[in-house]
Amino acid sequence: KNLIGSLFTAISNKCVISLKYHSFKNSKAITRTVNPYLLKEYNNRWFLIAGYKDGTIRNFALDRIEDFEVMSSLQYIEPDEDLESRFDDVVGVTLPSMEEDNTIKDILLWVNEAGYQYVKTKPLHGSQRDVKGEDEKLVRKKYPTLQGGRFFRLKCILNYELRQLLMSKMDQLVVLEPTVLKDDLVDRIKKMGSLYSSIYHT
Repeated sequence: KNLIGSLFTAISNKCVISLKYHSFKNSKAITRTVNPYLLKEYNNRWFLIAGYKDGTIRNFALDRIEDFEVMSSLQYIEPDEDLESRFDDVVGVTLPSMEEDNTIKDILLWVNEAGYQYVKTKPLHGSQRDVKGEDEKLVRKKYPTLQGGRFFRLKCILNYELRQLLMSKMDQLVVLEPTVLKDDLVDRIKKMGSLYSSIYHT
């Protein structure tokens, strides 16, 4: 069946569904009973955004959904928030869990000359803005070792996709703020360095 069309119908009719899903960590199909809310595309891949009865929001890649059935005997639970607007605050399709920090962070980046045009014309997030004028003067005074290049600010929630996107451009940019994001990425870079060192150096 047309999975996207069938899921859209279930969302429109506010039906609880039971998914047969192959998780990333387990190739064996598992069953999850969820309330379907949205269909979103990210990085040429479609995802179902759905909620469990305890309010937890999860995404399910459509290419990992084997099948689903409508559970007409179960009561549909509406989301506690406007999910469409909530996704405006993240990169990709992953919202932090209730235990994680889901506040919007002010992110400051420096991008070298080689990467500037790419980041400028293909923003990392919709909130991306150039740092200009007095703000740029203050930032350059705070980070004097970063010569040339450009600074950008973002306002978004820290999630998996944002970290992956930043890591993919680490040869062209430096994350300066907030400290929690900078420290996390520095730790990842150190682990990468240790891994490569263990392979190529005796």
